[in-house]
Amino acid sequence: MPDLMTRVRALRDRRGDESGYTLAELLVVMSIFIGLMTIVFSIMLMMSRQTKDNLARTEAADQVRIGLMQIDRQVRSGNVISDPAAESFGMSGADTYYSLRVYTQTDGVYQCVQWRVVFDADGFGRLEYRSWKPSWQSTGGVEAWRTVARDLVKPSATTVDVDDPSTWPPFFVESSDAETSSTAQTIRVTLRVKDPDQSEGSKPATVTSTLTGRNTIFGYPADTCSPVPAP
Repeated sequence: MPDLMTRVRALRDRRGDESGYTLAELLVVMSIFIGLMTIVFSIMLMMSRQTKDNLARTEAADQVRIGLMQIDRQVRSGNVISDPAAESFGMSGADTYYSLRVYTQTDGVYQCVQWRVVFDADGFGRLEYRSWKPSWQSTGGVEAWRTVARDLVKPSATTVDVDDPSTWPPFFVESSDAETSSTAQTIRVTLRVKDPDQSEGSKPATVTSTLTGRNTIFGYPADTCSPVPAP
């Protein structure tokens, strides 16, 4: 009997020394580990994508704000602001509501300025700017278009609804004053921009402001910046 007990104890000790995980246990542990790592990497990937979208949206919006600041200075010092609804493709190379023409005296320099938003085949647009002297037909002085901001996108609808911001085009009359020679004293500027590298479901950044030409109350001739140079 003692010999048998000794042998059993020895077998138990030997089994304890060689004990380990079974294949089934290893598979379960590996499955749990892979599942946890998948969740962690998914969260990291989502956070990275969101951070990239936010940075791209911020950079694009900052670019548009710089252009809007320049438009703001010109409109606030504007003597005549043409109605964007009356601007034609032949005047600017852009659709109605997508161009703005102002006779301004920014920094004491009297000149005609024109802004437009034009789109490429990929669906993204550019905010462009040019200027010319009112006497350009005899003296010259028409500047070429310059790009101020890129990656602009169109509103959700082609019909303007003043009560629905999602339909606002780049330029339209917010209100008008019949007592002035300017057909549009107050202009609503709305620019939507989205980085092409952003995910498809990302919303564009929207920058909008209402600008009023203070000098339009003095009754400058409405045709000061007409005719318009070819776009």
